[in-house]
Amino acid sequence: MVYPSFVAPEEWFDHSFEPLKILAFLLYCFWVYQTCIALRGFQPPRPLPKAKKFRKFAVLIPAHNEEKVLGPLLESLRAQEYPKELFDIYVACDACTDKTKDIALSQGAFVLERNDPQRPGKTYNVGWALTQIPLASYDAIALFDADNLVHPEFLARMNDYLEAHEDAEVVQGYLETKNPDHSWLTRMYALAYWYANQFWQLARANWGLSATLGGTGLVIRTSCITRLGWNLKSLTEDLEFSVQVVLEGGKVHWNEWAITYDEKPLRYASSHRQRTRWMQGHCFVLWRYGWKLLRKFLTSGHLQYLDYFLYLLTPLSIVLTTVLVALETVERGTHGNVPFILHLYLWIPVAFIQSAYQVVLGPSLKEGRFTLRYLPYFALYTVYGLSWIPIVFLGLFLSWNQKRWVKTEHSCSISIGELLEESSTSR
Repeated sequence: MVYPSFVAPEEWFDHSFEPLKILAFLLYCFWVYQTCIALRGFQPPRPLPKAKKFRKFAVLIPAHNEEKVLGPLLESLRAQEYPKELFDIYVACDACTDKTKDIALSQGAFVLERNDPQRPGKTYNVGWALTQIPLASYDAIALFDADNLVHPEFLARMNDYLEAHEDAEVVQGYLETKNPDHSWLTRMYALAYWYANQFWQLARANWGLSATLGGTGLVIRTSCITRLGWNLKSLTEDLEFSVQVVLEGGKVHWNEWAITYDEKPLRYASSHRQRTRWMQGHCFVLWRYGWKLLRKFLTSGHLQYLDYFLYLLTPLSIVLTTVLVALETVERGTHGNVPFILHLYLWIPVAFIQSAYQVVLGPSLKEGRFTLRYLPYFALYTVYGLSWIPIVFLGLFLSWNQKRWVKTEHSCSISIGELLEESSTSR
């Protein structure tokens, strides 16, 4: 991370490059702010007391041809350490042509069948399913992707959280990786998630700011859904709904103790498509809601609006930083002695330092002890981070298209018991 103090004053105030330097200074401020927020990630989460009463959950699983992975998810839900009569499972089969429906029925789930080729994808499927579920019969909706596995205590810990925080309407649980050791890429995802859980989600919870929904492993009170509806248009329905909650004056709560395991792509091509879809949706939400958040901050002065606005700006900040670095490189190669804009030579060691930070500190805090066993992934994680740059550019270019949904294939069929045993023996 590069700070303004690295730039000599006589260079910073050289008026020939004033507009670019002002932009560079704003980018410095952006990253300094994110660093300061992340410091609260070192503070451990608060203990969560046991609830005295039970709430009733509707568990919703949107699915499109998920016969390879749905069974283990349903088994992990049936193994919940929570009264069985206090949660019902709904599988929303969206144009399924395989055995997804049969698997759901065989494990006692309610099946909701949908076929709307004009509006494919999770955003529309979830919105439609919510109109089919009798929301008045439940206290909250728990949402999972079909490739997930759910920790046996998930519903119990979410119930604990809802009782301890009566104002919590939207709660995101801890997202873990289901297949961290299946390829170099799934290991990169795992490292990124450990870092985000600690230094993004937990840090913001400790500051009293809003966390962000991760698309799965989350709970929404039915009263919130009834009030806000599900009028979402983006490929990232989780981010769009988060912004709507924040704009209404609420926030997404973070529950460290409710764990969901999410399958990650094994191959780069699948990862590229998935992350491009994420960026398409993210940029769409930025264009649609960014100025609303900024106006809310300017009129109210509440940091939460600014924090979410800056989060939406993250892809744009990556693009602008890349462009400025490219401009400086071209100018220096063409004209020789020109003032530094971003001090390009500093970004190389900074990128490596940041990668080392994420492959050492994040895993160490997760495991509760200092560890260097992920250090060999140092170079690969740097490459993974740099791979986001073309994806962000592509996402910005494609942000107008929110209807072309491409499914990420899932194939990792493992039981929750096997996963927990692997996790305990790998430490």
